[in-house]
Amino acid sequence: MTENLTPFFADFGVNATIGGGTVRGIHDAVFAETFGFTAGFKPVFICPASAVPNIAEGDAVIIAATTYKVAGVEPDGTGMTLLRLEAA
Repeated sequence: MTENLTPFFADFGVNATIGGGTVRGIHDAVFAETFGFTAGFKPVFICPASAVPNIAEGDAVIIAATTYKVAGVEPDGTGMTLLRLEAA
């Protein structure tokens, strides 16, 4: 069974340019900690896994005229993928 996630992103999502195409998802900032020394909010983009099947670390993601680089790809097994982003 595959759920249609389009209605979820219609109200709360933003468009991102990934690999030359447009992907609708949630742009947010989550709290992250690195080895207990550096903590703060880091940008993420959550989208349907089917929209980014070949995404890889280092790929560019453009959201609202800001270019990010993918620092991590985390599919959750439910059809969603969280992209950890960093400044490009």
